[in-house]
Amino acid sequence: MNKEINDAISELDKNLDEFMKNNGKELNEMKANMVKYEDDRALRSMENFGRKSLPLSENLQGDSCQKSTFMDYIRNGSEEIFHKSLSERRGEEGAYLVPHAISKLIYNRLEFLSPIRSIAKVVRISTNAIDLLVDSKDADASWVAADHGNLAETNSPEIKKIQIPVHEIFAKPKASQRLLDDAQINAEEWLIEKIAEKISALENAAFVSGNDNNRPKGFLAYESKACSEREFGKLQHFSTGVDGNFPENTNNAMDILIDMSCSLRPMYVKNAKWVMSRSALAKIRKFRTEDGSSIWQPAIAAASPSTLLGYPVIIDDDMPPLETGKASTSLAFGDFYAGYQIVDRQGLKIMRDPYTAKPFVEFYASKRTGGAVVDFDAIKLLKFAA
Repeated sequence: MNKEINDAISELDKNLDEFMKNNGKELNEMKANMVKYEDDRALRSMENFGRKSLPLSENLQGDSCQKSTFMDYIRNGSEEIFHKSLSERRGEEGAYLVPHAISKLIYNRLEFLSPIRSIAKVVRISTNAIDLLVDSKDADASWVAADHGNLAETNSPEIKKIQIPVHEIFAKPKASQRLLDDAQINAEEWLIEKIAEKISALENAAFVSGNDNNRPKGFLAYESKACSEREFGKLQHFSTGVDGNFPENTNNAMDILIDMSCSLRPMYVKNAKWVMSRSALAKIRKFRTEDGSSIWQPAIAAASPSTLLGYPVIIDDDMPPLETGKASTSLAFGDFYAGYQIVDRQGLKIMRDPYTAKPFVEFYASKRTGGAVVDFDAIKLLKFAA
């Protein structure tokens, strides 16, 4: 039996040697073709980055590959393995989808640079608008009697719809090819900073006073009334009684700020903040109580904000400055996370243009964003007006 097995194995070895002798060349060619196929498949995979999501286990590796490919495009204009987005065109010019890793860094920088974006609620959508249903009147509630007798009818909420469309905003930073070719220059960091710097300036101005004409609607663009009871869609405002200034009597001026801070409903107090122009803060910092103390308190640490009447102060240079004799709304107070919503359309795009601004390379970066007040009880305004 053992002899028969050994003879069979010897016969198989002989046949295998003969097969390899006659077909080895073809096998090597097949192996080479398989390697080429795997290389081509890897190339196609890189082309698909940004077009389809990667498995969770591949996210980190995918982000690294995307960033590397993207930066090749930024520095050298390499387009062979970069996914070209055909869903967004401007004439015959195509734009490229910014990889998620780069896009996230840009949005983080936008939040750091934009005072309103840092305190408002921000949501991402995949459409051109978002519809929100809000209660314009709170539903009443009541205790149930011990005998479960007749239950009094309670008021029902009134539902209103707020639509927040997104609008396109763009930035066009430019750099010399020599700067991009310099290995010592962090081109990724430069591009992120420039895009965020230019877009945040326009965005924040719109979040404050935009008129909803091809841009977000800012909270100062809404109508307001002095009384707490008002129609849906209008904010409440307080007045100083003087155009472009506080009342001359410091106590009266402080009383207005105290009235504003106490006008918020309890649900908004915990997250309330002051938003004001630099010139308004300059006036407030000079206010003194009878014992000589200031109602404004400087930050005790770099990470903590200054406070006014115990609430954080946000300086926003897009708030109108105080000018004597000129009416303005230079100060706001409230829970901006509850009151103002920013909407970002997913996808930030960029196009490299080495021709228009020669000898510089220009980058056309665009995104879509919107904004609107969604809770008209959460934000109060101070009008410096008679």
